[in-house]
Formats: sequence, C-alpha cells, structure tokens
Amino acid sequence: MSPLQYSIFSGVKTSGGVVSYPSDTLYEEVAFIAYHFHWSQNDILNLEHKTRQRWVTEINKINEKLL
Repeated sequence: MSPLQYSIFSGVKTSGGVVSYPSDTLYEEVAFIAYHFHWSQNDILNLEHKTRQRWVTEINKINEKLL
C-alpha cells in the first residue's frame, strides 16, 4: 500500500500542500556552484533540484580531497 493510500485508509491527517525549498539553501547552493565553476545564476537555477544538489556534493568532494 502506498503512503498516500495508507494515509487515506488509516485516517491519518496530513497538512498537505506544496512544500517549497528553503530560499536560504537555494542561495547557498547557487553561490557555491557559481563560486567554484563560474556558471551564471540562470544556468544554475535552470538545473533540476537533484542535479544542482549533486554538483554541490561533487564540489564538496573535490574540496575535501584538496585539504
């Protein structure tokens, strides 16, 4: 049974609605990638969320190797 089906049939009430990504985190990710790769703000914002997070992870790996 999917989580949605479970919540419907079990009577569990959720708040529902759309959860947005925290803007402070988004700014941090854009600044981080722009600083390291010199990509434009628009290029970074046009990335899918998971792709942008993946680039942040990869940059962190590079930085950790350099330390």
